[in-house]
Amino acid sequence: MSEEKPSERIVEQRVRNRIMEEIWGLSKGDINVAAAGPTEWFESFFDWFPYDGEPDWYPAMTAKEATAVKQVCILMQQAILDSDIPKNPTVDEICQTGWPQRIAPVAKQALDLMLARGRFSEDDEEVDPSSPVSWP
Repeated sequence: MSEEKPSERIVEQRVRNRIMEEIWGLSKGDINVAAAGPTEWFESFFDWFPYDGEPDWYPAMTAKEATAVKQVCILMQQAILDSDIPKNPTVDEICQTGWPQRIAPVAKQALDLMLARGRFSEDDEEVDPSSPVSWP
């Protein structure tokens, strides 16, 4: 049996949920650098956002959520361009730059805004999240 391809709306909902997960990790500051690993701390975020320029796709987000997430993206873009971060950094080298602690409160603000609406279903199309969920 072949599985039905998800609709564009379900894909958008799933992307918003994944972005929430990335923002949640960034909101944890230094501790998430250690948990994710120094390279993955950057790379998992940039799976969803461009390394430079403005992100142009905010699926299933309100204008306020998109603005808040954009601010996180700008900081992450600045961090990855920081010449004080070596090419293959260690956890300590990233944490010593102060970027995780600068990004954390901005990420927390974006996350809180998104959590107020909740997470979308991964399987059913929704205009708004069906209900706020206790996550993370």
